[in-house]
Amino acid sequence: MQKTWLSNLMNPVGKLYEIYQSQRRKKLSSQAWHSDCFVISIGNIMSGGSGKTPFCLYLAELLKKSGIKIGVSHRGYKGTLEDTPTVISDGKQIFYKAMTCGDEAYLLASRLPEIPVVVGKQRCAAVSLLLAAFPDTEIVILDDAFQHLSIARDLDFICFDAKWGIGNGRVIPAGYLREPVKNIPLSSIIIINHKEGKEEVPEEKEWWSSFPQTSFHCWIRGKGYVDTRDNLYTAKDIKGKRCILVSGIAHPESFEHNIEKDGISWLHHFRYPDHYAFSDIKEINKLSSLCSKYQIDYILCTEKDLVKLQIYAPLKNKLRALRLQTECQDEETLLGLIKERMEY
Repeated sequence: MQKTWLSNLMNPVGKLYEIYQSQRRKKLSSQAWHSDCFVISIGNIMSGGSGKTPFCLYLAELLKKSGIKIGVSHRGYKGTLEDTPTVISDGKQIFYKAMTCGDEAYLLASRLPEIPVVVGKQRCAAVSLLLAAFPDTEIVILDDAFQHLSIARDLDFICFDAKWGIGNGRVIPAGYLREPVKNIPLSSIIIINHKEGKEEVPEEKEWWSSFPQTSFHCWIRGKGYVDTRDNLYTAKDIKGKRCILVSGIAHPESFEHNIEKDGISWLHHFRYPDHYAFSDIKEINKLSSLCSKYQIDYILCTEKDLVKLQIYAPLKNKLRALRLQTECQDEETLLGLIKERMEY
């Protein structure tokens, strides 16, 4: 990503913000609360989507399969429970709707059976609540928590989108970095999420080659399409049907790319801001009217959007959400490294 004239103009402000973030990290990290169990943080330093939640789902399932007792903590972004630490799932049932606990937290709870999920931006209180309710928990995974420094972590996973990398290498507002790359601890693990392109890692030198930290490459691929009852459909079931796309995510073009790879065409993509609540009934009525007018068979969306759209009866039966599946290039090494760090 190039350094434009606007980036150059804003760079002095970015430098000041860089200093602020470095000082903030140093101060808060020294005062962080230490949990009784092993804490893993999954986060990023880039604005926008970098595959954190798909990787969180993958990692939680991987650790559960290996016999480790897992709990997940999410902020519950834009949910009404964000300011109130709350257990939203005990691993058997989900107690709240997506509007209440947040779309990503609800998605984690619905995709991770047998794993309890807690929400709340006060991570110390949320994790304490989780451990009190589930005292046999061995690892707590903090989703989207690299900047949440009130709680100490034993291992940081920093996710990057393979396509976007570190942008122009500059901090907001001169670039897309939330804080400078130098703030990433050497003990962290870098996760490079490939959403597009070849199935193998390019041999030529890429932006990630400059990282001194251990890194792993992951691929986020479409697995199929699910309806509101979690029935899975293939691309063949949808090809040739009249479809529209609806999404409220950071990078809608990556959603389109996955649909294109499946050979599915669509009439129009309705793009909304990231974490869009779909609470405006006028927008819902507009979508419903368009579906009737153009005889739409399916509304294709992301799973994060499905959990919010499924409450509307006129849309419910037409919804099909792209299910993403993360695969790690070297899963056994990754799992072994985690067990080594926690002395399992």
